[in-house]
Amino acid sequence: MNIRTAMKVSMIALVAGGLMTGCGSMDGWKKMSIDGATVSFEMPEPIKMNEDAKEGVVVYAAQKGKMSFKVGITKRNYEQDQQQGKSDEQVLTTFAQRTIQASQQQFQQMNLKAEFKNDGAFQVPTGVGQQYEATVGKALVLDRFYINKQGLYFVEVTTQDPQSPDVKRFLDSFTP
Repeated sequence: MNIRTAMKVSMIALVAGGLMTGCGSMDGWKKMSIDGATVSFEMPEPIKMNEDAKEGVVVYAAQKGKMSFKVGITKRNYEQDQQQGKSDEQVLTTFAQRTIQASQQQFQQMNLKAEFKNDGAFQVPTGVGQQYEATVGKALVLDRFYINKQGLYFVEVTTQDPQSPDVKRFLDSFTP
């Protein structure tokens, strides 16, 4: 299984199990903390999880109406990156490009065109992030990528209404 297969999680996924903890709220959203990772985020319930041990990627996904939400987590070998002289930006860019390529292949299989454009880098407390977006049919696909010493992360929302409070809530809730 490859990262492309792991990203299909919004269509076919297993119900999340012991890798995540969270507390639900009265409005149908759940705050997630992942055991062994520094990240936290909120998603609408139900949340599904797919783990690809070979690729080392865990993807959490949820849908609300015509919107879909994803968070992908993979471990990082920080010491190896340092020994190889790779900066956080280089490692993050490679991860982002690989993930976007898998996304483009997935959309291509569905006969949809997706040309992601780089919206640039942004600062986060743990270092740097990158943002990409594409228009796919009537929807906007927004991908954000983060890095810290423990891992690499992608946050994706697909929506026809980028101004939705749910989009803002999801994106703002992610802490690397």
